[in-house]
Amino acid sequence: MNLSDTFKLFALSFALVATPALAGSHGNGSATIGLANIPQYRNQSDAERECKGDAVVWGSSERRGVFFAAGAGPTRVGGFYACMAVARKAGYQIVGN
Repeated sequence: MNLSDTFKLFALSFALVATPALAGSHGNGSATIGLANIPQYRNQSDAERECKGDAVVWGSSERRGVFFAAGAGPTRVGGFYACMAVARKAGYQIVGN
């Protein structure tokens, strides 16, 4: 095995190990922001479908541990959506509710 093959094997093994920590194929995964590990959704429509009857909140990647209700918080650049009841139960701060 030459150096190029070794590098390819290393890169492939790293990708396989890192994949579970990334968001899933439709943008969903879980977030750990220093409190609890909760389901997160990259798209608001995914969150609304999964939260069924619960309000959807938005978590900024810049303000760890804080979620914003609809109409509150900074411009949505980077971050994710979650179900309000789940975020509140996990101990996250909810702003604008």
